[in-house]
Amino acid sequence: MGALLQQDASYRGIQTAMASDPYIYQSRQQIYGALRLMGQQRAAPLSAEELDEDVASDDGSTVVSTHQSSGDHAGDTQNTEDSVFANYVRWFQTNMNVVNMFFTFSLGDEPLLETEPATHVATLMKYGFPGLDDIHIYRNFVLSYDRRNRIAHWVCEHLDGDCLIENEEANVEQNVNPPEFSDDSSIPLMFRASPRDYRNTNWVAGQMASPENYKCDELDINETYLMPNIAPLSRGLKSSTWAQLETYVRELAVKCGSVYVYTGPLFMPQRITFRNWAIRHQVIGMNTVAVPTHFFKVIIAEGKNNKQYPYVEGYVVPNVELDKNIDLSSFLSDIRDIEHFAGLKFFDGVHLPHLHHNNQTI
Repeated sequence: MGALLQQDASYRGIQTAMASDPYIYQSRQQIYGALRLMGQQRAAPLSAEELDEDVASDDGSTVVSTHQSSGDHAGDTQNTEDSVFANYVRWFQTNMNVVNMFFTFSLGDEPLLETEPATHVATLMKYGFPGLDDIHIYRNFVLSYDRRNRIAHWVCEHLDGDCLIENEEANVEQNVNPPEFSDDSSIPLMFRASPRDYRNTNWVAGQMASPENYKCDELDINETYLMPNIAPLSRGLKSSTWAQLETYVRELAVKCGSVYVYTGPLFMPQRITFRNWAIRHQVIGMNTVAVPTHFFKVIIAEGKNNKQYPYVEGYVVPNVELDKNIDLSSFLSDIRDIEHFAGLKFFDGVHLPHLHHNNQTI
């Protein structure tokens, strides 16, 4: 029983390490095979004669080997021990499935929790991971979670123009009551944000991956209401410039057919004296959710007329109420500036100029 408990602890540690170590994830089959103490159940219990020769474990290694001792007294003792041990082995084999119910390790080739296919992740992250802190993979977006600030470092999503076009043609009706915000159980409780943190504040729960991008699938919409995808957004910003920027991204996806978007928070320094700067931001709620000073969007669009290189542009928007009449081009920013303040690294390959004033070339 002690070996089973130790195996269970090892399995839990491997499950945790796989989330951050690609080598362990790739080698999981060999590791599970090495840890597996129990395999297929025998068709029939072992006989007493078989136990006299040896009792083997499921992986083929000998566990107990008993031989007849010399002397009458020793022989009687051994026969008694064999009888008790044989009964234990028979009971253990009969109740194998009951024992397994109390442990989290898997007897199969794969772990109990199925991971997303590698092709799915490769499609979403075609242009690379900006950072590798606490990665979480969902159906239509991938994010890196900031446990200290209780918001995402970045969220990457892939917008398919065909899905958006079909949705417009079908004229899918919006739900009167949107889904409720929910927790992601894969994040430790002490590092989670809660919808209660946003109550009675000047900030609203803003989705980094917008539900408007996934109207063609209800499950995809529900995932955008998970708390790791939420960050404190100014009320005035969400209904004005931020909404315009999200609409622009969807229009771009329809024109281009395929758009990758990285969205996340920024904490920009402010001058406090002539030579001194400081980063100041608010926190809200009992979980001290950090309120970003700015938000960024890095857009990578694969043009239909020129498939060799993508179009790339970045936007930085202050997290305050803005005039609705301000043109989006006012918020265009250099990608390297976004990388500097976000501590991330975006697509560094050859790309074409800004899209905002070159839509006719797409």
